[in-house]
Amino acid sequence: MGGFFMSYCKAFKTDKLAKKLAMAGRIDILQKEKEIASKVVKTLRLSVRQEVASTSNKLSGEGLRISGAGSQFKNGRLQRIIMKAPYYIFMQNYGFEGKKSNGINQRLKATDVFEKALGSSRILDTLADDISELRLDQVTALIQFKK
Repeated sequence: MGGFFMSYCKAFKTDKLAKKLAMAGRIDILQKEKEIASKVVKTLRLSVRQEVASTSNKLSGEGLRISGAGSQFKNGRLQRIIMKAPYYIFMQNYGFEGKKSNGINQRLKATDVFEKALGSSRILDTLADDISELRLDQVTALIQFKK
């Protein structure tokens, strides 16, 4: 456990903090954060697929197969949750106004697929609560209380 903390703190050039974190090796922050991210990504992936399926005419196909989510980490911390989908899902989400390849004008209304997916699964609330609890554990492990 100390190896992760040492490398994490060396990235921020704080050797004292690295030593304290290595001593307080009770918390494996990286592993817990990855578990939180994988849980959130899994629920987001399912909710995006459900919303895409509810707004499209086809219940299967390329849009459902590719639509999903992922996570990115930097310096041992969760940086972002990425939503993946083909370009036509984004056109469906934001709307489209322009000419098709055959020269006919086309207007598609925005369906807000991604907002509906985030709202229905309450992912942002879950992610904020879990990450804040994890960071709180990290801070309390660093503080030395005196009587």
